[in-house]
Amino acid sequence: MEDPRRWEVFRAADQIRAEGKERVSLRTVWARVKLNAGVAGNNQCVGEHLAEWTRDRAYSPIIELAGLPEAVETGLAKAGVALWKAAEAEAAAINERLRLRMEEAVAAERELRQEALGMVDARDAVIEAQRSEIAWFVDELERQKEHLRTVKARAFWLRVIQEIREILPEREALHVADITQRIGADLVQEAGEHVQVWSVETVRGAIDERMYRNRYFVTEGSGRYRKRRAEDGGVAG
Repeated sequence: MEDPRRWEVFRAADQIRAEGKERVSLRTVWARVKLNAGVAGNNQCVGEHLAEWTRDRAYSPIIELAGLPEAVETGLAKAGVALWKAAEAEAAAINERLRLRMEEAVAAERELRQEALGMVDARDAVIEAQRSEIAWFVDELERQKEHLRTVKARAFWLRVIQEIREILPEREALHVADITQRIGADLVQEAGEHVQVWSVETVRGAIDERMYRNRYFVTEGSGRYRKRRAEDGGVAG
């Protein structure tokens, strides 16, 4: 048989959510249960059932009251067509959702702290659970940021390699210093956004990495490189 107190909490939360005028919170639900049933019970009892309702209804106050996900997802769905742009947009969307969830968790913890001052019987366990959730979201956000940085760096160096392939003559070799000087200013400026420092040695390393994998380039010695040809084997430039 269903717990009558649980039924009252679920009914009150559903009513507040359907009205859409204020957040579903411990304070508003406690007051609505008291209004509906004449008595609300202690904060611990209401809080336990409200936590269950939040999970069961997948309730997200920022998303429901501000309507952000549709705008964010629509914008992301229309973002870039290139591979690295799509990866960047995907990672940005993950970061945005995590940021919203983390803000909700932080706001919930602060609200619970304030309510606990007026309701002596508020459970410390609820606050501790919120702290743990915030810590998880902070860690996850950092992991996603690192993933985004890696995706952007890989896409950037793919563009650098493509420009080097266009710079090199069909049958002649160029010194790596000359190659570096001819790379577009937009790429040189963008390099500052990534971890590696832009230099002749950095460009040499990018060329050597492909050359060792039998792709695009062949060394002529003394820092000079040319396009890989069919007779060189591997992937020609």
